[in-house]
Amino acid sequence: MKQPDSDTPIVSPSEVGTRRLLDAVGNRLEEALRVIEDQLRFRHGLSAAPRAWREIRHEASALRRSLVGEHALPLSRDTASDPGHPGRTPQGGMHDGPDAVLAANLARAREAMRSIEEELRQRDPSLGRTAERLRYRIYALEAAALGFLSRRDRLAGARLYVLVTSALCQGSPEEVTAAAIDGGAQVIQLREKEMEGRELLSLAERLRAITAAAGVPLIINDRVEIARLCGADGVHLGQGDILPLAARRILGPEAIIGLSTHAPEEAARAAIEGADYIGVGPIHETRTKEHREAVGLGYIEAAREVSDLPGFAIGAVGRSTIEAVLGAGARRVAICTAIIGAADVRGEARFFRGALDRAVAASSV
Repeated sequence: MKQPDSDTPIVSPSEVGTRRLLDAVGNRLEEALRVIEDQLRFRHGLSAAPRAWREIRHEASALRRSLVGEHALPLSRDTASDPGHPGRTPQGGMHDGPDAVLAANLARAREAMRSIEEELRQRDPSLGRTAERLRYRIYALEAAALGFLSRRDRLAGARLYVLVTSALCQGSPEEVTAAAIDGGAQVIQLREKEMEGRELLSLAERLRAITAAAGVPLIINDRVEIARLCGADGVHLGQGDILPLAARRILGPEAIIGLSTHAPEEAARAAIEGADYIGVGPIHETRTKEHREAVGLGYIEAAREVSDLPGFAIGAVGRSTIEAVLGAGARRVAICTAIIGAADVRGEARFFRGALDRAVAASSV
């Protein structure tokens, strides 16, 4: 019988058990993360979310390798004597559809990360803290993925988003809203930065009646309490407002929450922060955002690369700029003055809706 090399350190049974645990749980974690990544990429057609999950998988793999070297954990593997081997333990049934596959692997990732964290806290507190940070990132990405998938259908076909501001309307806000919807607007936002709360709530309630009858979502700009009181479908927030996750605690899990973004890093964070869609801009200088410099047409593609959320290009989108905006890749736009300030609101809405529909049809050929 071959004797162990005198220079080879003897590994205690306790250490062997620890290595087996970290190997098994690490494999479970990385397998779950791979399934999540593949489900979001191929089944749901997302691109930014799978990249985020892939980053966590790579970090988890690097963490596991750093513990005792590249090969020490696999060399401690002993599947033949594992009490949980499929040959000895009854296995669960098939998952009940794709949603169950995703949910099961999200749970596996959470549980495995916690198990690794608990073991590492005893072994190396700094590595335990690294594992804890990864676990919280998994929590955040899970909430973002499930929230997006559960609410995505509400905006799936929305292309023309119209912002209504009383001071810019040709006619009453009620008349303008009804005409815009009749012309093809699919989302209405009430945007009143200066209006007092009592007057704003009254106007919001009147627009809510119009949009509800038409089956069109009503979004309130900034004012979460007004959105809740009037029964609006959601709220649109700026970068300086409360986080979308906080607004959702007030408005409920089904609320549509939008977030203005002006740079790729803001667009990339939006889903984690709880947003359902993003404003992309301002693409050009605009009267409604005089304090904000234009970000340019290039931001349309940049936002799409880092976020799976529906993105509405905004900022002086009008007849003279719509072709350039569409040419830059936008398939959703948010328009204010070019529609609500027109003499023929219905006709202008119909024009922009037609341009969007044609662009979408052409890009799907």
